[in-house]
Amino acid sequence: MSASSSCRIEIAHIDPEAYTAIVNHPLRKDILRSLYRMALSGPVSKQKLADELSIDYHQLVYQLNDHLREFWKVVEEQKVRGTRMELIAPAHPSTIYIALGRERSVNVFDPLANLFGPLAKVGTRCDACSPSDASRCMRYVHNGCACTNSLSASEKDVLKANGRSSPYRPLDNAILCALKGISSGESCVVDIPCEGCAFLRKTIKISLD
Repeated sequence: MSASSSCRIEIAHIDPEAYTAIVNHPLRKDILRSLYRMALSGPVSKQKLADELSIDYHQLVYQLNDHLREFWKVVEEQKVRGTRMELIAPAHPSTIYIALGRERSVNVFDPLANLFGPLAKVGTRCDACSPSDASRCMRYVHNGCACTNSLSASEKDVLKANGRSSPYRPLDNAILCALKGISSGESCVVDIPCEGCAFLRKTIKISLD
């Protein structure tokens, strides 16, 4: 991996109804979590994904096609014993979704980190990183999302309402940037060198092992 390589993290908005339909359904969460992790080393077959989850193949296909269609894509097709086998991967592997709740609450939808729920309860993937790692990543958030180095009182209030406190983590700021773009339909994109993202390094290592 070259020093210039980067991991593109995008904070995007997800429809509250779609969010609820998945977060309140354990199997759908498990499918997305497993797909995101397994696909780190390349696209996977639906059968392999079903085997990983210990569920029937047709049960998996039903969930993928009827409830999770926007979250995966076919990357490759192979012929196996005269039949077609699809290899799939996340449609947007670098996207972390957020959904707005009541009273300025923010809900997190991050399949790769297996975080589904209120920000105040589940936190962000950055919480698993050391303070020094988080501090190093902050500059990429400011550059990528055009965030300022200092937060306004109202922005700090939003974070406080969602259980976040100083020192803030990179994704705290990225989420704020994404919230600013709601009216314009814009998302927040952060490019962090892959070798600098402690969470991703650890996740890739676990997945490969």
